[in-house]
Amino acid sequence: MSCKNTRQQDSLTKVQGQLSNIRQLLKQPLTDLSRLEIMSCFYGLLHELGANFNQPQISPTTNPNLPLLNTVMSNINQNYAENIDGNTLAEQFHVSLTTLNKQFNFNIQMSVNRYLRMIRLMNSRKLLLETDWTIDYIAASCGFSSNKTFNRNFKAWKGLTPSEYRACFAQDHKIDTNCL
Repeated sequence: MSCKNTRQQDSLTKVQGQLSNIRQLLKQPLTDLSRLEIMSCFYGLLHELGANFNQPQISPTTNPNLPLLNTVMSNINQNYAENIDGNTLAEQFHVSLTTLNKQFNFNIQMSVNRYLRMIRLMNSRKLLLETDWTIDYIAASCGFSSNKTFNRNFKAWKGLTPSEYRACFAQDHKIDTNCL
């Protein structure tokens, strides 16, 4: 078997693994975090297909470090409420912020700080709809440095302030198609 066929076979195994992961995630209750995990698997799937079946092979020196990406994403999902950012994550995982951002941009088309912000926003959205906590408390609980920062980011994401969003959607949990 040629080297190219071996790489394609390895890639096919990875594609099948990503599809299996997506199937398993879809069997669980759908939450904002599980949707993000599904998107992450989907982007990994697209990467494998594009890199090994449609484009010239990427040299080993430029391949993304998927274990690093998965570990950092898992860390963010578990610790988003803490005072973390791209710099602290880069230090924690012993890589430069540039390297970390390259991995995130290559695999999920967003920077590490944008991913962290999206996790925080999605969790804050859930708390707005499911609790009667104050906006300040939700902002602090989701890792935002201030209420002003939370309001600015939430409005940029949803087009409404957190208070307006809660007033529109919290009572009857209307389906929000702009979730992701």
